Amino acid sequence: MVEPSSPSPEQPLDPEALPSVPFLIRASLGAVLVAALLGVTVVLPAEEGIDPTGVGGWLGLTQIGELKNPDEVAPAKPEAAPEYAFRSDELTVTLGPREGLEVKASMRAGDELVYAWQTDGGAVFFDFHGEPKGAAKDVFTSHEKGQATDFEGAFEAPFEGVHGWYWKNLRSQPTTVTLKTSGVYRDLAPLP
Repeated sequence: MVEPSSPSPEQPLDPEALPSVPFLIRASLGAVLVAALLGVTVVLPAEEGIDPTGVGGWLGLTQIGELKNPDEVAPAKPEAAPEYAFRSDELTVTLGPREGLEVKASMRAGDELVYAWQTDGGAVFFDFHGEPKGAAKDVFTSHEKGQATDFEGAFEAPFEGVHGWYWKNLRSQPTTVTLKTSGVYRDLAPLP
């Protein structure tokens, strides 16, 4: 096996084997352009949460930068009601003997919701109803009501406001209600 020889101090370098000055300038400019491109599309979103090209968001890097600098992040661009989105939830509540509770979701007119709820055995009184946004406290519209151990359906909100369920335990022992929902809404939660 022959090992490559390195130039000895007595052996001069061949100028023809060295890269030319124009080649070195083009290579340096190319390296600067690649570094600038990576800085704008990768480093800036990942380190500062700033994404002028949108590539950082597509790669998931902007979120990393926002976590690193939560106080310096510019507010998100306003969109049409960003908090209303398609989602699915499961919520379990326990009602004491003869206790009542409401669970509501904020919806806009036309938003749709598919739901199913069931108890752990005993029937409850239920009133599925809605309250228009800005209406007086005692103004509401009942959509369905009765007594049951379970109920399911699909619902399209006729107006903007909160829509949800009031359940009242009819038994003398605790009852658990499990609600599953999917649709476009926000703030699905029990009310005090």
